[in-house]
Amino acid sequence: LDPDAVTRTLGVGERQQLEILRLLSLGVKVLILDEPTSGISADQREKLFAALKRLASEGLIVLFVSHKLEEVEMLCDEVSILRAGKLVGERTLPCPNEELVALMFDEPVLPYRPDSVASDSVVASLSGFVGHDGRTALAGVDLDIHAGEVIGLAGLEGSGQRAVLRALAGLVPAEDGSASIDGTVVSSYEQSRSLGLHYLPAGRLEEGLVPGLTIAEHLELALGSGSRLDADEMEARALAAIEHYRIKGTPSSPVDGLSGGNQQRVLLAMMPAGLRVLGMEHPTRGLDIESADFVWRALLERRDDGTAIVFASADLDELLQYADRIAVMFEGRVIALRPAEELGGDELGYLIGGVRS
Repeated sequence: LDPDAVTRTLGVGERQQLEILRLLSLGVKVLILDEPTSGISADQREKLFAALKRLASEGLIVLFVSHKLEEVEMLCDEVSILRAGKLVGERTLPCPNEELVALMFDEPVLPYRPDSVASDSVVASLSGFVGHDGRTALAGVDLDIHAGEVIGLAGLEGSGQRAVLRALAGLVPAEDGSASIDGTVVSSYEQSRSLGLHYLPAGRLEEGLVPGLTIAEHLELALGSGSRLDADEMEARALAAIEHYRIKGTPSSPVDGLSGGNQQRVLLAMMPAGLRVLGMEHPTRGLDIESADFVWRALLERRDDGTAIVFASADLDELLQYADRIAVMFEGRVIALRPAEELGGDELGYLIGGVRS
């Protein structure tokens, strides 16, 4: 972290790191961490866990909230499982993952790798794109995206994944090269939206939603300028979305009072129909296994209709499971573009660190 940086210029992952550093610097005796690794790299996670284990050995109490069973096993001595507001089990680690999953969901959650439906038709591309999003400079990025294809963007935080998504959305001016959708060069966010691109940023409340507005009001906003609904129509539309996306809330619920998973479901409900490209940053960051599975099933419904999906994630398992191809970013460049089925976690980890072979 740059000590002279203004906090609002930091990415979500960098803010998370800063918050952890701030708490440790205060000399706290009990440290409660809620999904602390959702925005940091595997290398940063190892350093964090080593620090937490050392602090625990010195008498600090660490409460670690996570849906990632691998991390619970790596860090924790004991685990307590909550479901629907009740304590349903306690175990001393190590403990079989299957046993923990059964306690968490009362039924097995089986991950699956969807079949590809990608076509040969290119719907969006970056061609020799050079630009700067205020955090990362892209240095001549080339990337073709096909209809019905899922492309995962991998890399350490700040390697260019966010800048690629924002370049496709017309939010990063091209200093050289171009971004295009269906052959039309994109020069603004309004233009990218009119061409069928939709962008979901990592900061759900900071950029995606409006704190203080309700679910119903967000769904009305999603209709676009000039569209107004009466109160009954707004409520009916919101109730239908709440049922379809299984949002835990009512039409009058303010979005900033919802959990992260339910905020993400509201964002999904706001997506327009007939999209050509969907760009997303960390679509399941901080979500439990069940919520993450639901989000991806909703996204794959769009993909099956021909929408191309480009997503950035720090979760290697998510990249390997859902992407058709993975573009590895390093210092603003794509240093590898490979079919996901040809990559393993170890090789992808090396590539993310800048090791090309």
